Amino acid sequence: MDEYVKNSIDSRKNALFATYDVTDKGIFDKIEKLFVEITKMGEESKDAMDFEAKFAASPLNQQYLDLFTEVATKCQPKTAAPAVDTTEIEKEIKKGVAAGVAESAADDVLRRVVPTRAAVHQKAYDAARDIPGVGDAMTVKQHLDFFGRFRKKDD
Repeated sequence: MDEYVKNSIDSRKNALFATYDVTDKGIFDKIEKLFVEITKMGEESKDAMDFEAKFAASPLNQQYLDLFTEVATKCQPKTAAPAVDTTEIEKEIKKGVAAGVAESAADDVLRRVVPTRAAVHQKAYDAARDIPGVGDAMTVKQHLDFFGRFRKKDD
């Protein structure tokens, strides 16, 4: 599997576990089952852009959003940020990939929610910005998007 696709999948899964204390075995099993399917999709994707496009159009995306909402409503938020080894995150930020993955995932979550879920998803988005390295990654992604507009497009 492409390294960046793996990072994208891991960041989605880590967003759940870093933000909420998932102690309910039923919910934990749902998460594991969903990520088996998401990982299969990742293994079948040629690169991160291919994976993100497939995932956004897939029913797995809505299942992830629904599961995130379920976790947010049934599990307690973690009170302290977990200790995170930021070495890998810093490398990805320097490459601009982690920023793209984190920002794309968060933006996709916010764009696809129905109005009744908007508050829950906004809270999750805000909480994701507080995870060490992810907020910085989102900021770097914004800068990359801005400067990417000036790139010459291949015909």
